[in-house]
Amino acid sequence: MPTNLPPEYFEAEKRYRAAQSITEKAACLEELISTIPKHKGTDKLRADLRRRLSKLKSATQGTKSTGKHVSAFHIDKEGAGQVVVIGPPNVGKSSLVDVLTSATPQVANFPHTTWQPTPGMMPVENVQIQLVDTPPLTPDFVEPELYNLIRHADLVLLVVDLQADPLQQLEDTRELLLEHWIIPCQFQDQVADQHHLTAIPCLGLVNKADDEQLDEDFEIFCELLEENWHTVHEGVEVLLPLGNILQRHVV
Repeated sequence: MPTNLPPEYFEAEKRYRAAQSITEKAACLEELISTIPKHKGTDKLRADLRRRLSKLKSATQGTKSTGKHVSAFHIDKEGAGQVVVIGPPNVGKSSLVDVLTSATPQVANFPHTTWQPTPGMMPVENVQIQLVDTPPLTPDFVEPELYNLIRHADLVLLVVDLQADPLQQLEDTRELLLEHWIIPCQFQDQVADQHHLTAIPCLGLVNKADDEQLDEDFEIFCELLEENWHTVHEGVEVLLPLGNILQRHVV
């Protein structure tokens, strides 16, 4: 069956072949995978690339420590609380962390740029809050350790793109979390079997909504949203909800 690969794939493949370091090759593979259309003709190719990516990530982790292995997904908590920023590919998680903290995550206009967590400190009034940028949550491939990072967070910030079906993004991400026995606190009562369930404080952030022309879209989104979700608009408004929620759950 033909794969019908787009031109973007071959451009990314050239960058992958030219990459020198393991980190560069892994980033290029992430980009490669994101350009491949999903159908039966590409299943084998996508699986092969994911295997290569997994091997590269394992090799990178192995070179980071000569003694006891420390996972890149183990982030020591700092400040008043740890906020783990999650969401689907290309919703702007890295840009958000880059703007609000001193961290310098890799930011690009294609998905899967981030493949390991990047922490940074965000000032809220007179306290510091730790934001952690993370790889995207997708049905295709997620490092299992990412779910452990989410489980131990003081607060999860679920980022969605207002211009890319944010309601579906919220639902898809919630389903992925539930598959790994994680659920936002406000939905905990909806799950019958809670024996292995981890409930986490969760706030939704509607990103890419800084254009005033999109204010109506945001209002419609809020009207259609389940009442249990707590969401904020992109921008400075995110600071107060984060501070208030962390004070309730951490301080």
